Amino acid sequence: MPDVDPAYETYWQRKKLLMAEPRRRFPVRRWWYTDGLCDIEEVYFDAIRNMGRLLDVGAGDLRVMHKFQRAGFRGEYHTQDVGQEGTYTFRDLAEVNRPYDAILCLDVIEHLPLRDGLLLLKEMDRILAPGGVLVIQTANAYYIPDPMSWDMTHLHTYNLPDLWAHLTCQGFEVSGYRVLDAPKSPGPIVALRSAIVAYMKTKILGCDYANNIALIVRKPRGAGARSL
Repeated sequence: MPDVDPAYETYWQRKKLLMAEPRRRFPVRRWWYTDGLCDIEEVYFDAIRNMGRLLDVGAGDLRVMHKFQRAGFRGEYHTQDVGQEGTYTFRDLAEVNRPYDAILCLDVIEHLPLRDGLLLLKEMDRILAPGGVLVIQTANAYYIPDPMSWDMTHLHTYNLPDLWAHLTCQGFEVSGYRVLDAPKSPGPIVALRSAIVAYMKTKILGCDYANNIALIVRKPRGAGARSL
């Protein structure tokens, strides 16, 4: 029997969960460019600060690593990336043969087709220790302009309720956030304009004004490898 596409392993279970909680709300946190930790990065750091071993999947320019280490992370910090612009611990997750207490996967899965993105989640679960935490950030499919227009390498986008349900149906504890790209201290004119845009996008167009989504995924203690 062929392998089941991971998008359909719990398809109807996921739909039932969404129908049972059609108005589930996800709080908004903000991101802004800074050498320190912005609002949503504080959430990420709180989730991983006491972990002994961390793997940054899609580590890119290593900016997050430097931020977290400056903020006080003292555990092992390993990196993985397929790019050629940095020096990383691993090129491919298949090389990893040890468990990690925390895994970051920030702005990665949108660069993969849906099946490959979900298979990447499975692969990260393989190396996530029981009781560990996986932090995911990706583009918000509900956002306009379309996230596919930001970057020519974006191949698939996710909506937060569906990805939350997909992970929850596997028995994980999942917290979800909508992530708004916004300055730390907007002036009154910028704040007013943002409020008008947010109202138009949500109340009139039925879309979202938050650019990205984020999930804090906690693996049950005593669990072995699970199927994401």
